Amino acid sequence: MTWRQEAAAIIAQATRNLPADAPLHERKRVVDAAKPGWCMSWPQKAWQAARRDYLVPFGYQPKTKKAKQQAAAGMPLFEDHPHD
Repeated sequence: MTWRQEAAAIIAQATRNLPADAPLHERKRVVDAAKPGWCMSWPQKAWQAARRDYLVPFGYQPKTKKAKQQAAAGMPLFEDHPHD
């Protein structure tokens, strides 16, 4: 399992009980509270990428050009998310 896949699994577990109509700010709060204490640079980047992948379908606007391009392309980590 890659760092990004592990981060996606943590986020999926943390958000599994959120109602489908949960607002973005609540989703961000739950995801941020689930962040593991990874101290290395690469795992932190993987966490931020998985966080962005999860939040974009709910209205999150990425702040960087590269993130916006990746969000537009989509990642398969959360395609089968139960809250869609």
